[in-house]
Amino acid sequence: MNKKMIYFDIDGTLLTDEKTILSSTREAIDSLQKNGHEVAIATGRNAVMAKELIDELNLPNYIVCNGAAGFFHHEMVYSNPLDKESINRLIQVADANGHQLIYETAKDLKRRSHKINHAVESGMKHVGFDVPDHETDFYKYNDLTQLLIFYTEEERHLYEDGQFPEFRFVRWYEKGMDVLPANGSKFETIFKLSTDKGFKKEDIIAFGDGMNDYEMIGNVGVGVAMGNAESIVKDVAGIVTDTNNNDGIYKALKKLSLI
Repeated sequence: MNKKMIYFDIDGTLLTDEKTILSSTREAIDSLQKNGHEVAIATGRNAVMAKELIDELNLPNYIVCNGAAGFFHHEMVYSNPLDKESINRLIQVADANGHQLIYETAKDLKRRSHKINHAVESGMKHVGFDVPDHETDFYKYNDLTQLLIFYTEEERHLYEDGQFPEFRFVRWYEKGMDVLPANGSKFETIFKLSTDKGFKKEDIIAFGDGMNDYEMIGNVGVGVAMGNAESIVKDVAGIVTDTNNNDGIYKALKKLSLI
């Protein structure tokens, strides 16, 4: 059997709803690595937010910020930062409408406002993290791989009606949006990193559950949708497995004869 490169989303995939890792998932990841496969995460989090899980599962490969940065054996091999002029324009709109922002680089995150509203607080709690420290001008001196912005579906017209064609907006929470480069995605970085390291498309496997996993699930060699995935993600998957709470990863890897 050819060696595979296997990518896992974190929230709703590697983690249960209680933000824990199932023993079956630990066993599956360990078996994959012992069998010589490359294992990676592909997440909307940056490397800081993913660090605990990276260390816990001993994962040397990670695609973070929804594909805006990629690491192979802990070395950054790909980066696609947001355009600074466009960030300035978006900040003007956000400030005018009272929408809070969190800046992200591949390895750091800061909030723009010294105030903390409920949307930011509940959004960060949703992914199991504290609200980051305040540093208003952080974006001026750092290359941002992603922005988090907090607005409702009813306010999307302020950003998503063609005002920012250089950005892609992906909702990950009731009031939380990822702002990403329009010319990048989890899948594009997965494909670039994997093929650069000698893997063919048919040897790339990806697991996920959310809308930011849709493209990678539908375009890799084998896309696996978790049982708790959104229906549109299941529609493009090659395999639909059990849920993140019920050994979904282990069962799919068994079905694929990889463990």
